[in-house]
Amino acid sequence: MTNPYINAPIQARMYANTGHKVVWVVAVVATAGLLAPPLFFIAAKKRVVSMAVPAVYAAVIYGTAFLGSILGNPKNWVGGVLSITMIVAAVHAAILDADWKPGR
Repeated sequence: MTNPYINAPIQARMYANTGHKVVWVVAVVATAGLLAPPLFFIAAKKRVVSMAVPAVYAAVIYGTAFLGSILGNPKNWVGGVLSITMIVAAVHAAILDADWKPGR
């Protein structure tokens, strides 16, 4: 008989130390969220989040920038969408390792 909690794969840590976490969060904020999809792709490869998360961030961030360049930006909607996405991505990046416990 197998237990899903005992036989589950060990989850890798997303960040090696606090400095590593600070660098990633600052990188997401400094690039206005453009580095969010690669960060969450790395997290998905480490099985910290599902593979859908980087796809959603990439679709929202890069899709908004692409549509803004095609449709124009008369009411500054691109800046608002990218700002909100950047804030969400920075908070999400900051809490990725919050529930990590050794040996899990």
